[in-house]
Amino acid sequence: MQRVLERRDRVVIGLLVLVNLTAVAWFFAHWAGLPDWSVHPVMFAIASLIVLYRLGGYAVHWALLPFMRTPGPAPRLERPLRVGVATTFVPASESLAMLERTVRSLVEMEGGHDTWVLDEGDDARVREMCRDAGARYFTRRGHPHYNTDGGPFRARTKYGNYNAWLDSVGFDAYDAIVTFDPDHVPSSDYLTETLGYLVDEDVAFVQPPQVYYNQRASMVARGAAEETYAYYSSGQMAAYGMGYPIVTGCHTVHRSTALEEIGGLPAHDADDLLSSLLYRTSGWRGVYVPRILARGLTPVDWHGYLRQQRRWARSVLDIKLREWPRRVGRMPFRERVFSGLHGLYYVRGLSSLAEIMLLGFMAATGIIPAFVSYTTGVHALAMFGTLVVTDFYRQRFYLDRRREWGLHWRASLLQLAKWPQLVVAVWQVLRGVDRPFVVTPKTLQAGDAGPPTLLTRPHLATLGFFAVCVALGLAFGRDVHPLVYVGIGVMAATIGILLGTAMRVPPPAFDPAIPVTAPPE
Repeated sequence: MQRVLERRDRVVIGLLVLVNLTAVAWFFAHWAGLPDWSVHPVMFAIASLIVLYRLGGYAVHWALLPFMRTPGPAPRLERPLRVGVATTFVPASESLAMLERTVRSLVEMEGGHDTWVLDEGDDARVREMCRDAGARYFTRRGHPHYNTDGGPFRARTKYGNYNAWLDSVGFDAYDAIVTFDPDHVPSSDYLTETLGYLVDEDVAFVQPPQVYYNQRASMVARGAAEETYAYYSSGQMAAYGMGYPIVTGCHTVHRSTALEEIGGLPAHDADDLLSSLLYRTSGWRGVYVPRILARGLTPVDWHGYLRQQRRWARSVLDIKLREWPRRVGRMPFRERVFSGLHGLYYVRGLSSLAEIMLLGFMAATGIIPAFVSYTTGVHALAMFGTLVVTDFYRQRFYLDRRREWGLHWRASLLQLAKWPQLVVAVWQVLRGVDRPFVVTPKTLQAGDAGPPTLLTRPHLATLGFFAVCVALGLAFGRDVHPLVYVGIGVMAATIGILLGTAMRVPPPAFDPAIPVTAPPE
């Protein structure tokens, strides 16, 4: 492993952390001195938890920086490996043109390998495309033992499709298995930049970052990309430094024997996260390669994005609740800490719900704790302003700094947009609700996306809730602090912007005119 931080970085980061801690201490000195904690303990507790959760995100990002590590150049293989590269395809949800772009790039990668398409539909067009491109073809359709109601071969799931091929072909034929989503297009040196790390017999997988080439397609697509910048740079590099990089389902290099030892891809919607846990608790290690070696697609419309986020949140939190507790005891302490924190991002919806309920309650009842004041507002703006400004330095560790640097306001809009789906996901996990695997549609046609009701319904309900609370307060003559109305007005205006974007017809999820390589800014 190689350190990422140079001496100058450590000095600058130390000074910036000191500045941040000073701002936070100044705020909490004021917060702790507010006079009516005992009068409104519940409201103070809720507000304090909201502030602490927001601060926690910044704290984790800064705390990870010293742990960042990168691997050295990929070693040369002592002997050639038998390499099988496989991608899945669902004809009803994915574009044949998109698949062909990916398959031809997979075939053309440097280094000896076989390319496979695992077709859920047994589509004659896919067979013909594979023949033309020089790829091999597999389908589990018509094989009942590979299309079960549950388990590793569960029908209509990506992991079930892969496991059918692994059981039938992959484990016996190949030393290394490279899995690719059909929308992710590799660079020609993908294999030469990753396979060499398998010379270490303890390495089970090699993971490059997930990057999107259709970021400019829409505001949703750009915001979704902005949400990933920190995770696939400092987050994954720190995870690698602590010994716990995370498998990402879009594309990964697996050692065949290691994958077979953990039973193939786990039977779970978050099979990538669960395989990371299974690898580590079985004594295997992973390598994170922080170089952009492939680019894929992100949802461009509200329906596709919000449905994907709800599915991801539900599956990740399910692992945290049901799988992680019974396996974490076999891991070193710092890996327990990191693996426990990973995924808590998805409970952010609860804090947004708490903010909305708190604002509505104050507007309706006129019960206003002392933290609602102009002085507290100045302290809060100063603290969070300091955190935002200093955070720009952390962005220098992003993978593509020139294109990814900036104030990521679109990601903030998406945070507000998706809180209802995250709350639903938490509720479903607590109830043990099992949902079928759903492929995020990637079609050629603009407007194919579902109606944006996942966005409009809950946020129209939020506006209605605010209207009722304000009306009740006015009707009963409540003395409400103006800042409460300011908070409601800002949130309502932001929701209005989100609802306005839902009126636009989304672009195609896959557009062959968009180049895979990023154009210059």
